[in-house]
Amino acid sequence: MTFRLPCTDASVNTQMQVLPCPERLHDVVQNEDDDCVLTLASCWEHDDREFVRSKMQLLAKDVFAVATNLMRTEGWKHIPGRIMRMRDTGCLCVMGCGHKFSGVPLLYTFMTVGFKCPICRFGGNATIDIDAPPPGSFCAETWKVMCCLANVVRKRDKLEKYNEERMLAVQISRQNISMIYQSMPWFIVFALYKENKPTMSSTPYAQIPIKMTVEVPGNVDLASGQPEMVKLSAGKTPPACRATLPWLWNETRE
Repeated sequence: MTFRLPCTDASVNTQMQVLPCPERLHDVVQNEDDDCVLTLASCWEHDDREFVRSKMQLLAKDVFAVATNLMRTEGWKHIPGRIMRMRDTGCLCVMGCGHKFSGVPLLYTFMTVGFKCPICRFGGNATIDIDAPPPGSFCAETWKVMCCLANVVRKRDKLEKYNEERMLAVQISRQNISMIYQSMPWFIVFALYKENKPTMSSTPYAQIPIKMTVEVPGNVDLASGQPEMVKLSAGKTPPACRATLPWLWNETRE
């Protein structure tokens, strides 16, 4: 039996073949050359239902997967019932290169990451269309389960990538602002008055300028990606001669 995985690039050969289980499976199990590189076991000895359940459990504990809110949809809630109606996929062969794998783990890889043989990279990482109807001769319940699972994983990966890029941008902005603080000539001027309570019109009889050194804290708030304070110090100057400036930050700088 053969079928074609729906792909956004029609030029890619996504033909798959379901290989029949050998009559003497024990002999195949003993041959390591027939092991699936994804499961490290025989391509025919795999529990598809348990595989899907384990992926669902991992996603339920994943922060980014939960943040997608896709596990609250009706389609996700129907997965347990669809799992019970799944037929064992068995062993699938990528007809474009001839390599074979355990069916459901291979489909999970193709539908979440891209169509690319795990052994020879055949397929060019083309995107599988998870909104398409089930392939003609493939189990419809298995296809719907895999599409729902792949949708969550894809959105979860995009969210994680966006978060990493955002944190990187925040770190770069922080470094740039730190360089500006360190390059500016910071001084504190102490003005001395003869009056006990000088006013704005009072004239100081002496002024003492002190050059300050910028101290940017190494610790960063993980929630905002920025330090709380930037400290200025004058070397061994007593604490009374130290000043602390608030870290200036707003949403437009992210």
